[in-house]
Amino acid sequence: MSFTIISYLIFLVILTELLTELMIKSEIFKPLRNWIKSWGSWFDTLFSCGYCFSVWVAPVVVLIGGISVPLTEYAWLNICMTALVVHRLSNILHNVIDKWTDKYYDMRFVNTEKE
Repeated sequence: MSFTIISYLIFLVILTELLTELMIKSEIFKPLRNWIKSWGSWFDTLFSCGYCFSVWVAPVVVLIGGISVPLTEYAWLNICMTALVVHRLSNILHNVIDKWTDKYYDMRFVNTEKE
Protein backbone atom coordinates (compact mmCIF):
# COMPACT_ATOMS: atom_id res chain seq x y z
CA MET A 1 0.00 0.00 0.00
CA SER A 2 1.42 3.35 -0.99
CA PHE A 3 0.81 6.37 1.21
CA THR A 4 1.37 9.93 0.21
CA ILE A 5 2.86 12.46 2.58
CA ILE A 6 -0.65 13.86 3.11
CA SER A 7 -1.89 10.44 4.20
CA TYR A 8 0.96 10.16 6.68
CA LEU A 9 0.30 13.65 8.03
CA ILE A 10 -3.39 12.87 8.51
CA PHE A 11 -2.40 9.72 10.37
CA LEU A 12 0.07 11.66 12.56
CA VAL A 13 -2.57 14.30 13.34
CA ILE A 14 -5.11 11.67 14.37
CA LEU A 15 -2.51 9.78 16.41
CA THR A 16 -1.42 12.96 18.21
CA GLU A 17 -5.01 13.86 19.07
CA LEU A 18 -5.72 10.30 20.20
CA LEU A 19 -2.67 10.03 22.48
CA THR A 20 -3.35 13.47 23.95
CA GLU A 21 -6.98 12.62 24.72
CA LEU A 22 -6.02 9.29 26.25
CA MET A 23 -3.48 10.83 28.58
CA ILE A 24 -5.37 13.99 29.52
CA LYS A 25 -8.95 12.74 29.85
CA SER A 26 -9.14 8.96 30.19
CA GLU A 27 -9.93 7.29 33.47
CA ILE A 28 -7.47 4.46 32.80
CA PHE A 29 -4.51 6.88 32.89
CA LYS A 30 -5.85 8.95 35.79
CA PRO A 31 -3.61 7.33 38.45
CA LEU A 32 -0.51 7.82 36.29
CA ARG A 33 -1.59 11.35 35.36
CA ASN A 34 -2.13 12.31 39.01
CA TRP A 35 1.21 10.82 40.01
CA ILE A 36 3.04 12.78 37.32
CA LYS A 37 1.12 15.96 38.24
CA SER A 38 2.50 15.62 41.77
CA TRP A 39 6.04 16.16 40.43
CA GLY A 40 5.51 19.93 40.30
CA SER A 41 3.52 22.79 38.85
CA TRP A 42 4.98 22.44 35.34
CA PHE A 43 3.86 18.81 35.14
CA ASP A 44 0.50 19.67 36.72
CA THR A 45 -0.10 22.25 33.99
CA LEU A 46 1.18 19.95 31.24
CA PHE A 47 -1.07 17.05 32.25
CA SER A 48 -4.12 19.29 32.74
CA CYS A 49 -3.99 20.99 29.35
CA GLY A 50 -4.56 19.08 26.13
CA TYR A 51 -3.22 21.94 24.04
CA CYS A 52 -0.01 22.04 26.11
CA PHE A 53 0.39 18.27 26.11
CA SER A 54 -0.01 17.93 22.34
CA VAL A 55 2.91 20.34 21.84
CA TRP A 56 5.10 17.58 23.31
CA VAL A 57 3.28 14.60 21.79
CA ALA A 58 3.51 15.88 18.19
CA PRO A 59 7.34 15.89 17.95
CA VAL A 60 7.51 12.40 19.41
CA VAL A 61 4.90 11.14 16.94
CA VAL A 62 6.70 12.85 14.04
CA LEU A 63 10.07 11.40 15.08
CA ILE A 64 8.70 7.89 15.60
CA GLY A 65 6.71 8.17 12.37
CA GLY A 66 9.92 9.10 10.62
CA ILE A 67 8.33 11.56 8.25
CA SER A 68 8.54 15.30 7.84
CA VAL A 69 7.58 17.74 5.14
CA PRO A 70 10.75 18.53 3.15
CA LEU A 71 10.47 22.32 3.05
CA THR A 72 14.12 23.16 3.70
CA GLU A 73 17.49 21.49 3.34
CA TYR A 74 17.72 21.11 7.14
CA ALA A 75 16.15 17.91 8.48
CA TRP A 76 15.86 19.22 12.04
CA LEU A 77 13.94 22.30 10.82
CA ASN A 78 11.63 20.16 8.69
CA ILE A 79 10.91 17.96 11.72
CA CYS A 80 10.19 20.99 13.94
CA MET A 81 7.87 22.60 11.39
CA THR A 82 6.08 19.32 10.71
CA ALA A 83 5.61 18.74 14.45
CA LEU A 84 4.14 22.22 14.92
CA VAL A 85 1.72 21.70 12.05
CA VAL A 86 0.71 18.26 13.36
CA HIS A 87 0.22 19.77 16.84
CA ARG A 88 -1.98 22.59 15.52
CA LEU A 89 -4.04 20.36 13.24
CA SER A 90 -4.57 17.89 16.09
CA ASN A 91 -5.96 20.78 18.17
CA ILE A 92 -8.34 21.72 15.37
CA LEU A 93 -9.42 18.08 15.08
CA HIS A 94 -9.93 17.99 18.84
CA ASN A 95 -12.09 21.13 18.75
CA VAL A 96 -14.24 19.70 15.95
CA ILE A 97 -14.69 16.42 17.84
CA ASP A 98 -15.50 18.23 21.09
CA LYS A 99 -18.11 20.44 19.43
CA TRP A 100 -19.62 17.44 17.67
CA THR A 101 -19.79 15.23 20.77
CA ASP A 102 -20.44 17.82 23.49
CA LYS A 103 -24.10 16.79 23.65
CA TYR A 104 -22.99 13.26 24.57
CA TYR A 105 -20.35 14.02 27.19
CA ASP A 106 -20.48 16.21 30.26
CA MET A 107 -17.11 18.00 30.07
CA ARG A 108 -17.56 19.68 33.47
CA PHE A 109 -16.06 16.62 35.10
CA VAL A 110 -12.96 16.16 32.96
CA ASN A 111 -9.81 16.17 35.13
CA THR A 112 -11.83 16.78 38.28
CA GLU A 113 -13.07 14.62 41.07
CA LYS A 114 -16.72 13.76 40.50
CA GLU A 115 -18.95 14.92 43.29
